[in-house]
Amino acid sequence: MEPSSFFRVELNDEQVAVEDDELAALRKDILLYFDTNLDEPVSIYMPADQFTLPYWKYLSLGFSQQWAESVHYQRLVEEGCLALLNGIALDLLDEPIGIITKHWRQEPVVTLLQYVEHYQPSSAKLATARTHLIRTLSFILNLTESDLDPIDRCLRTGDHIPGAKWITEEIIRAYYHWRLTINKGP
Repeated sequence: MEPSSFFRVELNDEQVAVEDDELAALRKDILLYFDTNLDEPVSIYMPADQFTLPYWKYLSLGFSQQWAESVHYQRLVEEGCLALLNGIALDLLDEPIGIITKHWRQEPVVTLLQYVEHYQPSSAKLATARTHLIRTLSFILNLTESDLDPIDRCLRTGDHIPGAKWITEEIIRAYYHWRLTINKGP
């Protein structure tokens, strides 16, 4: 069995090998997230026991040897991790009214933001997604009690909503459109 030619890039620029079973787990989560949230751009569904991988660490997926599926997997993981990180941010903003959470599972939001900031998008479209995520994750980090309505304890602003809708349209829906297009064939 050949070693994986895929790697991810850490914040210190170290390349860490990504094994085939990691790719399979990422693909499973990405496709499940896409399918579950295709029609829910803001009110996403992320069961606590389902989406547990450190998706931020896989944004910068690369490969050292090109195989038939290398580019496809790189694209799927890059776009899928951006969408999942958007889902994580939306999940944090949808906490019970009045709770300000700056951790997702056990990971500080600042770590997610550092990986998104370090990530070098492979296209202008994904650079736009990166910008939306930086804005939303920064908003979460800077959230204070003054951002909540004093009466109903809900967020006073919905600045994250346009970016969330954009990611749903330009990444999730675009993925399904692309799959339909390649499946039609000549």
